[in-house]
Amino acid sequence: MSRVALVTGANTGIGWAIAERLQRDGFAVGFHSRDDREDSRERFEEISKRGPAHWLRGDLGETDIAERLIAETVETLGGIDALVNNAGITVSKPALELGAEDFDRIFSVDVRGAFLMAVAAARRMREAGRGVIVNITSVHEHVPRPGFALYAPAKAALGMITRSLALELGAEGIRVVSVAPGTIRTARNKDADKDADEIPLGRAGEPEDVAAIVAWVISDEARYVTGASLLVDGGFIQHGVGS
Repeated sequence: MSRVALVTGANTGIGWAIAERLQRDGFAVGFHSRDDREDSRERFEEISKRGPAHWLRGDLGETDIAERLIAETVETLGGIDALVNNAGITVSKPALELGAEDFDRIFSVDVRGAFLMAVAAARRMREAGRGVIVNITSVHEHVPRPGFALYAPAKAALGMITRSLALELGAEGIRVVSVAPGTIRTARNKDADKDADEIPLGRAGEPEDVAAIVAWVISDEARYVTGASLLVDGGFIQHGVGS
């Protein structure tokens, strides 16, 4: 029986790369997208042709969605061994232009939604006595940047959730780790290459670079790793990303 991994926001960018990598590593994939748009459907059909997969849909900003998505994953794929909280919202604009709607929009998904998904998954993982939860944060979990007055605090909050859950869930055999990408070249980040001169390794990252670290974290090779935040940024943060 295949191990099962649920990846939120699996229809694009980093989430898609993670879903593909975990499937290649032998996982049945819970493929989550916010809605059932045609591009998401095409991505799911592509991945489902290569192995066991189930399409999960729903807005992670809704307070009752986490229990449904986890229950549906367990029912259709037979369990849940790993959860990757990848889905998130990015808003970049000056702090004085932000308001309550922006705050609620970001924190409802990036923080509350991820937390509720982690708790719902951990309850199922506890029954099996093992499991891994990976929270995709950002270098801005660690350092601020102009324009990210809400995004950076949301990622920092998710990073602290990682550490807090790691303390509580370790005795249950559940590991919790943050993976913090830097500048990653995706369809949504068309300007990724403009930061290349500030990155010690000289290039923006690829979604597959993040997926490789996530795959390692979930593997038994990382069985003694929990509560950590692993940077995948080519050394960007060392260069003073907050400047």
